Amino acid sequence: MKRTRRTFWWVVAGPLVVLAAITWQAWPYLAITGRTGSHVLVVEGWMEEAALQQAAQLVLDSGYTRVYTTGTVRPFSYYLRPGHGLSVVLREAAQATLEVDISGLPGAGFTLVADGDTLLNRSVGPEPQVYTAPLPRRTAGIQLTAWSTGVAGDAPSIFVADAAVGGVNINLLQERSWFTRPEDVNAPAWPTYAQKARDGLIRLGVPSGTITAVPAYGLPRSRTWGNAHAFGIQARNDGLTAFDVATVGVHARRSRNLFQAACGPGVRVGVVALTDPYCTHANWWRSSRGWLTVLKEVFGTPEKQAVRIKHSVLPPK
Repeated sequence: MKRTRRTFWWVVAGPLVVLAAITWQAWPYLAITGRTGSHVLVVEGWMEEAALQQAAQLVLDSGYTRVYTTGTVRPFSYYLRPGHGLSVVLREAAQATLEVDISGLPGAGFTLVADGDTLLNRSVGPEPQVYTAPLPRRTAGIQLTAWSTGVAGDAPSIFVADAAVGGVNINLLQERSWFTRPEDVNAPAWPTYAQKARDGLIRLGVPSGTITAVPAYGLPRSRTWGNAHAFGIQARNDGLTAFDVATVGVHARRSRNLFQAACGPGVRVGVVALTDPYCTHANWWRSSRGWLTVLKEVFGTPEKQAVRIKHSVLPPK
């Protein structure tokens, strides 16, 4: 009986030891940097603010003259200042329940209008709350505006955490969306991380005329592959032959592989691994977040081969 137990534990422990050894050596293999010398940079838009700041500095310091931002559909989440709002036009008119998840400062509130009909006009509190209203008829235009009075100062007064029609994220249903601002020209909103990253890079000093947002709509099973696939189409349309991808730390190898797969062998793809403060070579093994980040990339590395196999078995169109 004891021998059986020992054998069982060796069978269990063996693969775990091998996995731990692979993971321990994985960081430098995954967090690679290798540039093509091209003046074109692709910035993955899902990155956090600190990484986006690094990407902006990279553009300004390294001579990149053409920048693309990629990103899949993001939650309908925005901070709104008093009097500011969001307008959305749906691709198809809908008649369903409209839900918005909103919180805000004391004295703040919002007005929700659908095709000219006021559905909700409510004050909000510091705790998130879901407000619902049925669309009275088939509706294509929705506008949500933060109250212009009740809150002192010019800081955001409400936070819209989510908005959905019939349980579906409005950003998946929208044809176009924009900010409404009383003091200046209305500006495009951010239905995807690509648009949000473009706006962030402009805010950080990158000239707007050099940046093109390349959104990936829909619900791809892999966010990175969705971004790479959408950019592959853009790269062919723009005649790109080389570019670098800016992404975070140990995600670098997978990003480079998938962008290469999407663009094909005729395009040279480089990569720049930006610093992830929670997963550096020196500290990743000290936290659960570091281990999870590295393990995710260890298991995600074969994704390029999976994509190739999937493409090889699909019938030609």
